[in-house]
Amino acid sequence: MTSHTDVAGPAAATTDHTAPAPSTPRSLLPSEVQRGLTISIWEGAIANIHISITGAIGGSVFLSGFALLLGANNFQIGLLGALPFIGQLFQFLSAYLEARFANRRAIVLYSALAGRLVWAFLLCLPFTGWPAAWQLTVFFIALGFSYGLNGMAGNAWMSWMSDLVPPNRRGSYFGIRNTVAGISAMVSVYAAGLVLDRFRADGATAQGYAVIFGVAVLAAFGAALLIARQPEPPITPRPWNGVSAFLFDPLRDASFRNFTGLATGWALVTGIAAPFFNAYGLTALRLDFSLLALTGVVTNAVALFFSPLVGWLMDRYGYRLVVTACVLGTIPLPLGWILSTPDNIVPLWLTAIFSGVFWPGVNQGLGNLLMGRAPAEQRGAAMAIFSLLTGLGTLLASLAGGAIGQAMTGVTIALGPLAVSGLAMLFVLTMLGRMVMVGAFWRVLES
Repeated sequence: MTSHTDVAGPAAATTDHTAPAPSTPRSLLPSEVQRGLTISIWEGAIANIHISITGAIGGSVFLSGFALLLGANNFQIGLLGALPFIGQLFQFLSAYLEARFANRRAIVLYSALAGRLVWAFLLCLPFTGWPAAWQLTVFFIALGFSYGLNGMAGNAWMSWMSDLVPPNRRGSYFGIRNTVAGISAMVSVYAAGLVLDRFRADGATAQGYAVIFGVAVLAAFGAALLIARQPEPPITPRPWNGVSAFLFDPLRDASFRNFTGLATGWALVTGIAAPFFNAYGLTALRLDFSLLALTGVVTNAVALFFSPLVGWLMDRYGYRLVVTACVLGTIPLPLGWILSTPDNIVPLWLTAIFSGVFWPGVNQGLGNLLMGRAPAEQRGAAMAIFSLLTGLGTLLASLAGGAIGQAMTGVTIALGPLAVSGLAMLFVLTMLGRMVMVGAFWRVLES
C-alpha cells in the first residue's frame, strides 16, 4: 500500500477437482510466532535503508533528484507518482500464486529481492552515454519492473503478517516495528543526503547517486537473508474457481468494500500532490539534498515517539477516533511548503514536525484496518483488489497533478493573502480534498 506524506522523506491453473482436500497444516508454536515477529522488526529496519533511499514506497528526495538529473520535467515527475500502479496490477499475480501454492515466504523473498536489485542497473544509467531521452525511457521502464516485483512482495507480505501478528497486538506491534524502521530511515536518509551533497560539490552528482543506490542494493541482500529465516503461518492451497470469483468475491463483503472505497478516495486526494513535494523543494525552494533529507529526519524522529503511541491508542480506543483525528491533522501540512521561501523555511520545519505526529496514525491505521477487513478466506485476492483500486486512484491523481503542474509552470494565482504559483497549486488542491475526506473517514469507520 502506497503511503503519502507531506515531507521528503514492503502457473497455469489446474481444473482437477477430484483430488482429495489437503490436511490442515500445523499452526505455528507461540515461540515461532514470537521469533517471526522479532525477525520482522529487524528485517523492516534493513529493508527501510533500501526503501528510504530509492523511494520504493512513496517516493524519496533521491528518486525525484535522480529523475531530474536524467532530465525529467514536471509531467514526468508526476509519472513517478503514477508508476507504483504497476505494482498494484502485479499483486493479482501474487494473490494467485499464494492461493495455488500457499508459499508466501517464497513470493516475498524472490520478488522483493529481484525488484530491489533493479537498482543495481538503474544506478549505471548516467554513465551509459545514451541520449537523455533514452536514459529517461529506460529509467521509467526499469522502475516499472521494480514496482511490479515489489507489488508482488507487498501483497504476500501483508497476507503473511495478517496471520502472524495477533489481531489484538497489531496496533502496538506495528507501532514498535515502524519506530525501528523510522530510526533506520532517519539515519540512512540523512547520511545519503550528506554523501550526495559532498559529491555534488565536487561536480560528481552521478557518482554520488551510484554510491547511495549501491548501499541500497546491499541492504536488499541483508533484508532477503532475514526474510528467508522468518517463520510463516501455514495456509492451505485453495481450488481455482475461475477469474470472476477470484476478482469479485472479496467485494461482496460490505465492510471490506466500503473501506476500499474510502482508501481509494484518500489515494485520490493525496496522490495529486504527493510526487511533487520533493521536486518543489529542490527547484522552487532551492534546498540542498541534505537539508531536504533533514526534514524527513525530523519527521521520522517525531514519529519515533508517536508511532507506538498511536498504535496503543488504536488498540485501546479504536480506529475510528484515532485515524479520523490524524486525517484532520494532515489538512494544514502542505501550507508549510506554500509559505516557505528560499530564505525562510521555518514553515517547512513545522510541517516536518507535525507530519511525524499525524501521518503515523493514518498510515498505520489504514494498514491495520486492511488486515482486519480483508476477508480471511480470500485475503490475498482482497488485498490485491484493494491495492488495485487505491493504486488506480493514485495513478489518476498523479497524472492529473503532473498535467496541472506542467500547465501551472510560470503561473501565479492569488488566493486571498497567498500568492500560489506552479506546483504549489497542487498543495492547495490536496488540502481541500483532505477536508472532504475527514467526514468520509468518520462515517465509514463507524461500520
